[in-house]
Amino acid sequence: MSSEDILIREQGSDGICAAYNRILARARDIAGCEGVVLLHDDVALGANARLQILDGLRRPGVGVVGAVGGRGLFGPQWVDARHRAGYADDFYGWRRYGPATADVDVVDGLLLALSPVAFASLEFDPRSFPAFHGYDTDYCLRVRSAGFRVLVVPVDYVHRDKGGVGDSEAFSTSAATLRRAWPDFIRPVGPGARFWRAARDMVTIQGGRIRHLVMSRAKSIMGRGR
Repeated sequence: MSSEDILIREQGSDGICAAYNRILARARDIAGCEGVVLLHDDVALGANARLQILDGLRRPGVGVVGAVGGRGLFGPQWVDARHRAGYADDFYGWRRYGPATADVDVVDGLLLALSPVAFASLEFDPRSFPAFHGYDTDYCLRVRSAGFRVLVVPVDYVHRDKGGVGDSEAFSTSAATLRRAWPDFIRPVGPGARFWRAARDMVTIQGGRIRHLVMSRAKSIMGRGR
């Protein structure tokens, strides 16, 4: 963070969408605000992240910037995309999904950076997405429908999550809601294509785990050798 940045904390039992909307309301009252960065509480930003995010937000027509995402959805999440971009660094290790910079339809909600054109006019939907899931896809598609860009850029970050989807019932409910709300963006593929994409993802995840294990062991050995 810079000394110019303002940290806004929100919590409550009325869901992440309601909390994010309160943050956006406060951001609209801040003169000259260049962007709002919405982070999960298990995401850590590195030293370069601020300038990387601002560089993305300042590009023409951008509404949302994220670290990893996809376009050409066949399901309700960014991973369910025909073309993906960015990288993940989380419970499963580090893995590259595609180009470092790309226009996409949605980005992962672990990091949503909103430009002034987006947060000034578009809010999250707490009624349709009262729980933790689905809000990121829905918001990004709102931005795309409003004619703004959703962009993946290189961001220096680590996601210290625990893996999995959490509340599976809420996840399924939000997925069904997204499919009903966005049929023009979420276009299913056949079972064969789904199988090969799932197999490819398994290889990517296992590769990330192996890389993470090797790097952790190497750091441990180097530490003991000092």
